[in-house]
Amino acid sequence: MPDEFTGEKTERRKRDQGSPESLKKYLKEIAKLPRISVQEERELGRRIREHGDTEALKKLVEANLRFVVSFAKRYRGCGLSFLDLINEGNVGLIEAAKRYDPSKNVKFITYAVWWIRQSIIHALSDQSGPFRLPQKQANLLYRIGKTQSALMSELQRRPSVEEIAEAMDVDPKDVNTLLQVSDENISLSAVIDEEHEFHLSDKLEQETIPSADAVLMREALRTQVRQALAELDEKERKVVLLRFGLTGEEPKTLKEIGEMMNLSRERIRQIEAQALKKLNRSAKCQQLQSYLN
Repeated sequence: MPDEFTGEKTERRKRDQGSPESLKKYLKEIAKLPRISVQEERELGRRIREHGDTEALKKLVEANLRFVVSFAKRYRGCGLSFLDLINEGNVGLIEAAKRYDPSKNVKFITYAVWWIRQSIIHALSDQSGPFRLPQKQANLLYRIGKTQSALMSELQRRPSVEEIAEAMDVDPKDVNTLLQVSDENISLSAVIDEEHEFHLSDKLEQETIPSADAVLMREALRTQVRQALAELDEKERKVVLLRFGLTGEEPKTLKEIGEMMNLSRERIRQIEAQALKKLNRSAKCQQLQSYLN
């Protein structure tokens, strides 16, 4: 297991903190770790939740360490070395693995991304430089992440800003502002040297794991689509949710949806066409046209 997995600041880590060689070694180590299927992921989550199985925890976390590398790249130049960012992200990953509930039918990495983000943001809040976030705001952002994770498990979808704010009893504007800060307040002036690190981490992203940006973009688009679905009637909304995989499951075919709703394939196609026509006429949905197509 990589040393940085534990999140502990060991003496060895202090000595070679952020060095290209230690980073290169770490990336090589996690590149060798096996991946797991969705079924294995859920079984590991069940064992962790029901029995506190430490081996299952180790396996679930190690299978997702590559994703943390991808996500941590967003925050380079913000006050911590790249290796420290990865380490902080791993702390969040471990916490997510301990709390993951596979019965909610949410993929682990979708659930974990918020714990990873909040762990990194919390660490960066103590740093000086262009990113610095006041501790009060950092704590609120951490609470937002916890609330969103809890709501995601409860609702089996990504909650809206309004739902998060209501659960926390805070102003939706405050929630929205802090979420934008966590996404956008990244230093653009950092000089990236570390040739080996860039090469190896990019190679990891070329593998079959989802990139951090891809996961976040997909979730953001899904959230916007769900908000727009309020303009549809119940039958249209159900067809669109199932057709585009917005329920947390794989997208369904027209035939599969027809069997679920006791309607013909052609009737489902008509309902889908009518729903998409409504959405495409909506000003809210103009930016989502390419996603829906």
